[in-house]
Amino acid sequence: MKCPRCETENGTRSVCTKCGMFLYDGRSRNRKKMTQREMAKQDARKVWRTSKMIFKLLWMIIVLIVMSFLIILALQYFAG
Repeated sequence: MKCPRCETENGTRSVCTKCGMFLYDGRSRNRKKMTQREMAKQDARKVWRTSKMIFKLLWMIIVLIVMSFLIILALQYFAG
């Protein structure tokens, strides 16, 4: 890709090697299209992240329930 500022040819780079200008902006019309394989990888990462978040949430709920049960047992033991 040719830099619009200094006219340097940069190949597939996203930053100009001479002046440092960003050659791509965030809009989709200027992005390189993803392959099916890249899209599948990205989807798998999203599913994995979501699964991890759900697992952490469930783990925290279980820990809170167990801790509450132990506190109730301790209060009953020491109270009477």
